Amino acid sequence: MQALIRNNTLPAALLILGMSAPADAIAQKAIVEGRARAEADGAPVQFALVRLVPADSNTLPSDSPPQGITDADGRYRFDGVAPGRYRVQLLRIGFRPVLSDQVQVAAGKTVQFEFRVASQPLMLPPVSVTVTADVCVPANKLKEHPQLQTLWQQARDGASVRTELMARFRYHVLNQEESYELRSDGPTAPGTRDQPYVSDPKWAVKNATRNREQRLSRGYYGPSNDKGDGFYVPNELDVLHQDFLKTHCFVAAPARGEGEVGLRFRALRTRRNFLDILGTIWLDRTTYLARRLELEYVDGVESRGTVRVDFADVPVAGGTLRMPVGGAFTMRPSRTNPARRTEGKFTYTYSGFEEARPR
Repeated sequence: MQALIRNNTLPAALLILGMSAPADAIAQKAIVEGRARAEADGAPVQFALVRLVPADSNTLPSDSPPQGITDADGRYRFDGVAPGRYRVQLLRIGFRPVLSDQVQVAAGKTVQFEFRVASQPLMLPPVSVTVTADVCVPANKLKEHPQLQTLWQQARDGASVRTELMARFRYHVLNQEESYELRSDGPTAPGTRDQPYVSDPKWAVKNATRNREQRLSRGYYGPSNDKGDGFYVPNELDVLHQDFLKTHCFVAAPARGEGEVGLRFRALRTRRNFLDILGTIWLDRTTYLARRLELEYVDGVESRGTVRVDFADVPVAGGTLRMPVGGAFTMRPSRTNPARRTEGKFTYTYSGFEEARPR
């Protein structure tokens, strides 16, 4: 049976902490490490973004190196830091952002910096749907729409935590799919497929970058891991990546469910013989983590199918992290036979999380 849904390697586009370097260079580098705890009860602040900011900077864009996350005990560590003056920045939804005082980092030394972080409900500026409803905002116009920019950045920061975890942890993923073809005489018998694979930090970043570039340049349909072609299924890390805004634009979406807010997106231009995507990523209004991703595949003005990706909190290394857990799809894989349809559902199961040692 031809595979219609291709499970892609979950993307990771940010730099890995502790990258390899020659021995003599390592000897001249320093270490910055510490722990983040909640101010109220001293509990560890798990899976918070931690960034090492040059002393002359006040803020740091999400893609600027180096960046990492705290572990389940609230600990973080930067290896191979060049001597200089830095600030340590910590971001975690539900806690007040922290930017430390300047710290001097000397060659061959270890600098300890501890955080006590105060709880703070996230209060985003209200998103004015009436203002942006008819305007799809590209990257170079986001600053003109501060509510939309804030929403996109908060969602992106949440996705960056999962990106960093993939850059540090090796884990197993089981993708299970069940699908059947709808014909004039009724549906075919369901076909099933189990696709296990291992997400390994050694190659996850490189593969994810290559796959994302191919999707944006060649479209969301192409060769699959097994024989035949298939539809590529993006996730929240794809649509919240900076590269996505080079070819797509965003507009705020009215909430469809309780306690959620949406970001709609579509392509900036229509390309012939190019399968693109449009849709909405729905976010939790409290945490701004993904709830679901609803996509439509379009070839010009022609719809080729839809897919829904659901998200949930998954146990990870002593904590929990929001990850895709399954979904459903309806596809029209044949241009010449538009009546032919394939429907199905899929699930992701994760296990065996092991933190990789810096190389």
